[in-house]
Amino acid sequence: MEPRDVLKNIYLFRDADPEDLAAVAAIVQRKAYMVAEYVFQVGDTPDALFVVESGTVDLILKDKELPVGSVASGQALGELAFFDRRERVAAAYTRESTYLLRLPFAELDQVFAERPNLALTFYRHACVLAARHLRALLPDISRRYF
Repeated sequence: MEPRDVLKNIYLFRDADPEDLAAVAAIVQRKAYMVAEYVFQVGDTPDALFVVESGTVDLILKDKELPVGSVASGQALGELAFFDRRERVAAAYTRESTYLLRLPFAELDQVFAERPNLALTFYRHACVLAARHLRALLPDISRRYF
C-alpha cells in the first residue's frame, strides 16, 4: 500500500489536502519489524512518530509487565512525543511481524512550516482527540487537578 493511502486514514491527517498528504508521504521511512522487536523504549529521546501500516504494536509503561494498550494497522503511535519532546514514558514493541511508517519530527516540522494549512489540520485533530480523552476521564477523577 502507498504511504499516502495509509496516512489519509490516520486521525491526524484526516481531511488533509492530497498535495499535503503527498508531502508527508515523501518524508516517510518505511520499516519492517519482526515479532517482539522494540520500536522504542522507555527513556528514549523521541525523534519520530509512527503509523502502523500492518501488524500490531503493544505499549508498556515504565515498571509494568503487561501492555496498557495496543496499536494496530491504520493507527498512529508515539505522536504525543511530537508535542512534548521529552523522554518516552512507554515502550513499544511488536506483537507480530509489523510494518511501520516512520515520520521524523525534524522533517515533519519542515513540512508544516511550508504547509500551514496541513499544520492546522494536524494540530486541530490532535486537540480534538485530547479533548475527547479528557472528557472521558473527568467522571473518574476523584481529586482536584485544577
